[in-house]
Amino acid sequence: MTPQEQAPAREAPGDADRLVALCLLAAVLFSPWLLRIFGGEAGEGPGWPPLYLYLFGAWAAVILLVALHTERRGGNRLPRARDGAGGQDEA
Repeated sequence: MTPQEQAPAREAPGDADRLVALCLLAAVLFSPWLLRIFGGEAGEGPGWPPLYLYLFGAWAAVILLVALHTERRGGNRLPRARDGAGGQDEA
């Protein structure tokens, strides 16, 4: 194995803080107090209930933020097996 394959992936300082912040943001976005604001009748425009639009928009925003965070730190890079047989070397 090369040194790059043996070395464990290191997290940048603040990665855990950013993930905790994303979880807290999602918890606030989907809290009952905030959902009650958008629970009204269908308004002018496309005629969809505001709650549906809000839920879809908030859900998409959380997924986008998690994807941006993951891509920025290099994604999920798993080590590759050299022999293709489950990653175990035969001696």
